[in-house]
Amino acid sequence: MSVDRTSRPAAPDTSIARRIRGIVGVQEEALDWVSADRARYTRMGAIILITGVLSGLSMLVVTGRLFDGPFAWPAAIGMALFWGFAIVMLDSWLIASTHGGRAKTLVCLPRLLISILLGFVIAEPLVVMVFRPAIEQRVEDNRSVELASFTSVWKACNPPTGEVVRTPECADHHLNLASSLTALRTQHETLVDQRNHLKPAYDTELAQWNELERIARAECKGIPDTDTTGVPGEGPECSRNRATADQFRRDAGLEQRQADLTAIDRDLTRLTESIKQTEKSYGEQVESAIALKVADWQASRATIGILEEFHALGQLAAESAHVNGALWGLRLLLILIDCMPVLTKWMSPRTAYDQVIANETAAGKRLHDQSLRQRERTDTAIWDAHYSGIEDEYSRTSAQQAQDAQRARELRELELDEEIERLAEQYRRG
Repeated sequence: MSVDRTSRPAAPDTSIARRIRGIVGVQEEALDWVSADRARYTRMGAIILITGVLSGLSMLVVTGRLFDGPFAWPAAIGMALFWGFAIVMLDSWLIASTHGGRAKTLVCLPRLLISILLGFVIAEPLVVMVFRPAIEQRVEDNRSVELASFTSVWKACNPPTGEVVRTPECADHHLNLASSLTALRTQHETLVDQRNHLKPAYDTELAQWNELERIARAECKGIPDTDTTGVPGEGPECSRNRATADQFRRDAGLEQRQADLTAIDRDLTRLTESIKQTEKSYGEQVESAIALKVADWQASRATIGILEEFHALGQLAAESAHVNGALWGLRLLLILIDCMPVLTKWMSPRTAYDQVIANETAAGKRLHDQSLRQRERTDTAIWDAHYSGIEDEYSRTSAQQAQDAQRARELRELELDEEIERLAEQYRRG
């Protein structure tokens, strides 16, 4: 609306600009006297409003990643609106608290530091939002590397052969699988130990029996040797040697021990086949269990968290000077937007509106002092009149009491005189 600058105060402003100026706590009645400052404070209020919108958008970026479920977005929008309102109120206080005063360093510097801190808080999520495509790609690359490492550790610590890997890296990466592979291997090792224990003794005694059997056959066939007579036929020596060999075989239990070793070899063959089949089944169980671990890992990272985005953004900035420059340029721009109201107030000279507010404040203080002095005089007069009335009443009461006492004395003296006259008359008569 047009402003008549020839009249003071100017006509009240009823446009939307009035509400925008209300954000910075402007008193419109005072501003009507210096209407030229309306545009300045309208722009200042607009800057604070923009800062509130940016802060709400920043909070929406953060809270949108925090909530799940059907009420996620309503909750995120509610928190974003609250945060934007809080930032507007805080910035409004930072500016409104300087109205009427001189923009001194000691006044504006603490407010500027608060604005810078708020700017950092507001800027970071918005920077993430701007660089989100590159950030999401970096997060996916990081997750691919982490997933490959995660999978390789579980596979290295749980080989399909069922061996237990006891390295420090595998302390927390052992699968708890219920399998008969360990039992089969234990049984196989037990049978191998038994066979290794039985076989040498059996071989030694078998060699001894073979030697006795050879001597018996040579004696019966008449083959000349140091242990034979060289006479062929079923003679006494032939019978004795054959009986000795047979008796040794029975005493040594060679047939039973041969049967035991044969049974052990048969069981070892069966166990070896079972172990191979079980190893194949166990390997499939290991792969299934690791696949479940991988699925859980991926499910826990179904969404990208804000901290993960910050980390990825830091990696991008560290790897590229161009990205780092763009990142800090955008960050400083957003911080500067939040600091603009305070900087504007600090760098601008004292406005006519400030002078009006200062004058009104000084006038109000003087009127308040005069009111206090007037009230003091009034209260003093009231108290003086009150105490004066009390003293007059006291004086009147004292005088009345003295008169009453005087009349009482006179009456007593009169009564005494009458009593004396009466007694004297009785004396004369008597």
